[in-house]
Amino acid sequence: MKSEPFMGVKTAVTKILNKLKTVPKENFINPLLFFTGTLIYLEILSHLLIYNSVGGKIIYPVIFALPLGFLFTFLSGFFERYANILIMWLLTGASCFIFCLQVVYYSVFKVFFSFQTLGMANDALTEFKDDVNNAILSNIIPILLLVLPLVLLHFLIKKKVFLCEKRKLKHQGYLLIGVLVFHLFALLSLRIYGKDDYSPYDLYHHSKVPELSGRHLGIITLTRLDITGLLREDEEPELIKVESEIYAPAEEAIVDYSPTTAPEAKNNAKQADTPGKHTERSQNRQKFAYAQKPTPVPVDTSPNIMNIDFEELARNEDNRAIRILHEYFAAVEPTRKNKYTGMFKGYNLVLFVAEGFSPYAVHEKLTPTLYKLTREGFVFTNFYTPLWQTSTSDGEYVVLTSLIPDGTRSMYKSRKNLMPFALGRQFNLMGVESKAYHNHTYTYYERNQTHPNLGYIFKAKGNGLVLESDVWPASDWEMIKNTVDEYIHERPFHVYYLTVSGHMNYSFAGNSMSYKNKDLVKDLPYSSDVKAYLACQIELDRALEELIRRLSEAKVLDKTVIALCADHYPYGWEKDNLDELAGHEVDPDFEVYRNYFILWNSAMKEPIIIDKPASSLDILPTLSNLFGLTFDSRLMMGQDILSDAEPLVILGNRSFITDKVMYNSETGETINLTGQDLPPDYVKNINNIIKNKFTVSKSILKYDYYRYVFPDYPNDFILRK
Repeated sequence: MKSEPFMGVKTAVTKILNKLKTVPKENFINPLLFFTGTLIYLEILSHLLIYNSVGGKIIYPVIFALPLGFLFTFLSGFFERYANILIMWLLTGASCFIFCLQVVYYSVFKVFFSFQTLGMANDALTEFKDDVNNAILSNIIPILLLVLPLVLLHFLIKKKVFLCEKRKLKHQGYLLIGVLVFHLFALLSLRIYGKDDYSPYDLYHHSKVPELSGRHLGIITLTRLDITGLLREDEEPELIKVESEIYAPAEEAIVDYSPTTAPEAKNNAKQADTPGKHTERSQNRQKFAYAQKPTPVPVDTSPNIMNIDFEELARNEDNRAIRILHEYFAAVEPTRKNKYTGMFKGYNLVLFVAEGFSPYAVHEKLTPTLYKLTREGFVFTNFYTPLWQTSTSDGEYVVLTSLIPDGTRSMYKSRKNLMPFALGRQFNLMGVESKAYHNHTYTYYERNQTHPNLGYIFKAKGNGLVLESDVWPASDWEMIKNTVDEYIHERPFHVYYLTVSGHMNYSFAGNSMSYKNKDLVKDLPYSSDVKAYLACQIELDRALEELIRRLSEAKVLDKTVIALCADHYPYGWEKDNLDELAGHEVDPDFEVYRNYFILWNSAMKEPIIIDKPASSLDILPTLSNLFGLTFDSRLMMGQDILSDAEPLVILGNRSFITDKVMYNSETGETINLTGQDLPPDYVKNINNIIKNKFTVSKSILKYDYYRYVFPDYPNDFILRK
């Protein structure tokens, strides 16, 4: 790297500093030192509070604090004394507030707050006031430390360390030059770590991943990029070329990921995690290697696509953004049909997204139904539930659409878009009246608008769902008990349930379901919070038990598929609680996202073990294939887990897992899972594929892309089968 730009910056800074020696320090140097010192203090302290360390790249939060410190000083010198004092208070107060907000928000949700999700934040503040208050109280010491600059400002003004007089234009000019010079210096310094994927340079100019930006660039820059993102809604998608092939062409069979069946399956199923079972991180990683077995019977392995000519659509499209998407999908490799295609055609489907569910909630005696379902049917041993920006809403969005959320209320933004592959709409096309239920307020996150758009008749508290108990959180068992009769006599039926009994806080005082089931966990060798978590998950187990009983009584159990996954892991805890429940220190980079995906039918006599890495993004295409639905695998960001497609698990911070590697986007570490040499540029190409998937998902949502593909839905959708 050449040093000339830095030498030029150094010379300019030296000249400015020499001229500033003649300026009264009370009206220039002191305010400048206060603002820059405050911002640097807030950045370093927030890093310590969030990450328990500052890390090697704390240099960028510090460097980016400098131009903002100059800018704040500049803004507080335009007017007379009292107006300038007011501006100093406002700027310092706003800075402290933003840092307090991010620290408290991160402590609860394990992601940074985005100003692009203000509507959802309003819902959270109104519906969960007690949870918000508890979060503030539990972070009272960090908050007090973060507002110390306000106390300092009071004394500095009182002692007249700041004159706060109107500054001469010449001196204001020096400050403005300082803003530009130090901002340029910050931009040039980004090259120190190169331009690799998720380097500071890449995060600032290209990727803009909130979790990584907050860590490596600082909360100041994260906030600025977040707010400016609101002003860039009209930007066209920019896709990255994948330099070399990492997937085999469609005509070639890559690897047959045929699942293991009994009797070996029974033995493997017993290896699933249960509370208290110790599993070393290295042992977990070894599970990613899976057997390659030949397909015993020839089956239809044609591409799982519809009759869509994307190249023709691109040639006839005037909108450049839409044309880019057409060209992208023309080049996407589809997944193949397989021996499980149509396995459940004509069956009933009950799909659950379970609040705060984790593998450690499954216990042979406490939650026997969950224990049974996780060990029968299809058993996915390497399944992951990533944590996204807006937690439950994004978790739902991923499961129901197989699109990656863009971090800005994706489900809400989709409420007027065409979503043809949503299971509700797919079953509707078959003449089924799809239904959805949620045992919380029906308007929360505007689900009364979003879920009908996905094809569901939606009922929740306030618009038709009747529950006996008016408590928080509500009972999953009551929701099942009071809704089964609405669909159980239909043939076939499709129902979607979003549960809430497992919602934080996990305490006997803060969770009514925990209190309800307190006696069932009182003798367990865990802390009170861990017992409370297990107690509230018992209600989900009871709900499933009730559902299975009612299905059996109606003699439709054998023709019904139950699918269940989590919206996210129980992030509202301190990690120590999760470690305690797991029985070992949970790896925070990958293992924390491991979970169950239940896919169960009582007629399956032996479990089918799927060792292939997969995630909640893959649920929709997998179910679509199993139920023989009409879909185009190219138009989903996930893939049919049961196909021969090479696996790709994408986490919220853009770390990823394949059958070959685990890649940590925060550290750049690549863990080779096979011990074999990787194809050239393998990790780079996977990163590019993931970046494209994020870009394409955002564009599908932004431009209502599916409506361009199916302009006369549902007629042309049916014609393209």
